[in-house]
Amino acid sequence: MGRKGISKADLKRVKSLDLLTYYQNYEPDELIKNGWNDYSTKTHSSLHMSNGLWCYWAKNIGGKMALKFFIEVEGWKFLDAALYLKDLIDKQPPQIKTSQTAINDRPFRLPEPNINNATVRNYLMLERGIDKEIVDYCIQNRYLYEAKRDHSIIFIGYDHHHYPQYAAKRATNSSLKVDVTGSNKANCFNIINDQSKVLNVFESAIDLLSYLTLLKRQGRNYLNENYLSIGGATVLGSRIEESQLPIALETFLKHNPNIQKINLYLDNDRAGKDTTKKIIYHLNDHYIIHDNSPYRVKDMNELLLKSYLNKSHSKENMI
Repeated sequence: MGRKGISKADLKRVKSLDLLTYYQNYEPDELIKNGWNDYSTKTHSSLHMSNGLWCYWAKNIGGKMALKFFIEVEGWKFLDAALYLKDLIDKQPPQIKTSQTAINDRPFRLPEPNINNATVRNYLMLERGIDKEIVDYCIQNRYLYEAKRDHSIIFIGYDHHHYPQYAAKRATNSSLKVDVTGSNKANCFNIINDQSKVLNVFESAIDLLSYLTLLKRQGRNYLNENYLSIGGATVLGSRIEESQLPIALETFLKHNPNIQKINLYLDNDRAGKDTTKKIIYHLNDHYIIHDNSPYRVKDMNELLLKSYLNKSHSKENMI
């Protein structure tokens, strides 16, 4: 059977379908609402959609069309993706129309800081179990602070000139997690020790701080190595050969050629495991890589909180 093509009229219809409208109509169960106008998906934690536009932070690409997403992120061939979307539109014309606004050209700007960091300190120490000394170190060295508007945590990512280029916003009273407008995903939250040849990699800044807390509890120097959050993980496509490194990791290694060993502490879920596989596949010939991801808990923060619980139970048993 011959392979059919697609007419100009049908292609025009396909190109008019934005990604959020696609998910709202054809994969609504995949959608996760992060804010009043920001969405991600269960499968792609690095994908954010708002105002008719999408951005896939793991590859630092974005656009408007669902067609582009299927080609550049999912790895589909152009005609396969176009025909797939055409068939969906023919069978079920999209009913939800996303408001199309102009691309947000606002430059990166850090949110206004609060007069103090009391809410953030309490959240990190009491709810997340992060050590007080580590929280204070990060505040004093401008790695994080409390936003004035909603008292959320702002985790700052610096480039190799130590200039802020990225900020992740983490609510202290909900599960909201978003990147600040204009953030460059290539410069995620990181703490550098240029005298060390070791890099420790995490999905989130909170997981990174959890690991530092575990090191401190063991009496180790928690600033002795390099630490990087890659800002999330993504599932593996159809072929690992066509996958890409998280852009934050690729950028960090480019500007820190002293790194020889990489320790991975990604989440114990499909996206975390798949991202670990991708990193090992692309970098195994150039670095010593160890997969240290937790296996009985979801992530490093859960491991930290569980270790506190176990310690508390041990004390009770001694009484």
